[in-house]
Amino acid sequence: MQVNTLGMYNQDNTSVAYPASELGKDDFLRLLVTQLRLQDPLEPVKEQEFIAQLAQFSTLEGVNNLSSTVAAIADLGQALLWQSTNQDAVNMLGKQVTVKTEEQEVTGIVSGIRWYEGRPQIIVGDQAYDLGYIRELKVVPEETIVVEDEQHDDQ
Repeated sequence: MQVNTLGMYNQDNTSVAYPASELGKDDFLRLLVTQLRLQDPLEPVKEQEFIAQLAQFSTLEGVNNLSSTVAAIADLGQALLWQSTNQDAVNMLGKQVTVKTEEQEVTGIVSGIRWYEGRPQIIVGDQAYDLGYIRELKVVPEETIVVEDEQHDDQ
């Protein structure tokens, strides 16, 4: 049996329903205080039940705090990953890469970096490539780069 709402009665016996997905720690505390306030003085809530409810509240609070902490760590990890990826791309400037896409394989010098949809791409020739297409990276001596540039000027 699936329960979609949690209900209780006010002092004037009108029903109040709460959607189950919207209950939080404030709702739990309100329910607990209402239960204590409306309890039968001749049969008060037993200590064991009260302690069990407080333990459930503590568990709920702990899970919420843990969830927030995990989300913050995940955000930090994502930010560090992006920062590292950006630094990796910048460090490739002037280096020779071999890039393999579905259509072709290109070898050339990384002449620039651009960011597309928040991701760095290297520029080889007049084309931009995602870092995932890089198959090989080499450090090229300065003389080789100058010779390649002069060859392009002669044409």
